[in-house]
Amino acid sequence: MAEIRVGVTVSEDRQTVTIQIGSTEDPSRPIGLDLNQLTKLIQLLGQARSRMLEGSRKLPLDGKTVETVIEPPWYVQVASIDGSLLAFDHPSYGPLAFSLPRDDVVRIVRILNEHLALPSGHSPRPS
Repeated sequence: MAEIRVGVTVSEDRQTVTIQIGSTEDPSRPIGLDLNQLTKLIQLLGQARSRMLEGSRKLPLDGKTVETVIEPPWYVQVASIDGSLLAFDHPSYGPLAFSLPRDDVVRIVRILNEHLALPSGHSPRPS
């Protein structure tokens, strides 16, 4: 696959973004997007990535470095499955929701209870 060049520039008024994608050998054409269009593009790219990963083994996150968002807006409710729906509004990707089976909810609650049992102010660095 040919190497590509990608550029992203947010306008001064932060109302639009200009994206340029092209091969390293040919000129690229800039595309201007507003916030809704950019969010839709991010969703479509995420769906494409998900399809590319279908059938792949899910690897554990333990020990991996992940982008950490401090105090995101969140929401929890009982899910239509035997579990819970957990949603966050990620500043880079927009709203994300996860349907967690009951066994995972039990594990998360246990870990959070262990955290709450620690003295206040004691918290490991997020990864």
